[in-house]
Amino acid sequence: MQVSVIDLGSNSIRLVIYRWNGKKLIKIQDVKRQAKSMKFIHHNQMSFEGIENIISTLKELILISRSFSTNDIRIFATAAIRNIENSETVRKTIENELHIKIDVLDGIEESLLGFEGAKQVVELPIEGLSIDIGGGSTEITYFKNKIPVFSDSIPIGSLNLYLNFVDNVLPTKGEQFLMNLEISNQLNHIDWLNNLKLDTIIGIGGSSRAIFKLYKTKNDLDESIYNYVLDYEIIHEFANIDKDNFNDITKLIVDSAPERLTTIIPGAMILNQIFKRVQAKNFILSAYGVREGYLFNRVIQLENDYE
Repeated sequence: MQVSVIDLGSNSIRLVIYRWNGKKLIKIQDVKRQAKSMKFIHHNQMSFEGIENIISTLKELILISRSFSTNDIRIFATAAIRNIENSETVRKTIENELHIKIDVLDGIEESLLGFEGAKQVVELPIEGLSIDIGGGSTEITYFKNKIPVFSDSIPIGSLNLYLNFVDNVLPTKGEQFLMNLEISNQLNHIDWLNNLKLDTIIGIGGSSRAIFKLYKTKNDLDESIYNYVLDYEIIHEFANIDKDNFNDITKLIVDSAPERLTTIIPGAMILNQIFKRVQAKNFILSAYGVREGYLFNRVIQLENDYE
């Protein structure tokens, strides 16, 4: 079975073509476009220009998919579409143009599917958190004995934090203060999070990958980023910058994850606050996330059930 999954996110739109042989998931192609859909949202509505940008990008990715003889194409959208007032209009406009269904995930679904993906490849501790910091939202799942217990989503991510609070490339101390207030206010809405004390957090998605790449570059390491376990102190360091190390951190980001230059610090700040709340010590990176969780849960599992 060969399937294309397109993840329509707030920061990027990504196509991954997978082959499933009944036992193993094989990645055939991976194409990302920096659509930055969040930039086209004004007064909580996606502009016509933004819709056209999404359609144009999706058409390109669909063409690439079909060039690999893959006609089973699944598209899901996250915060960029679900959190806007004209969500339904945007979805229908895209569907009418492409003639493909757009599956708009709610925050809980996205969080659970991210955990579903992570548990396929990560040796889970007895209990912990999985965290997916996207461009427009952050999904958090508390799990115990490999089972999700609580899941939630907050409507802030690395990109909308940057767009709403930062005037230049990297945030000043004053901007960091305001961002931390916003992060804290949003996390206060998750009652169950404030009652946990955990050792391990599992990172899912691009923001977490960027933090591991930054750590690898800073320490001139050769191993795969999926082999490291980062201490909380490292997260805290990346989440707190000042004018004395602007140049150093900028060079490190450009060398490790240049496409994340403006969003890696806001992402690290969200992660840092969650770490502090649950007093976590260790950070592990998952190679799988919501795309793979979506595939296992919505495609492979349904195929197996049908058989």
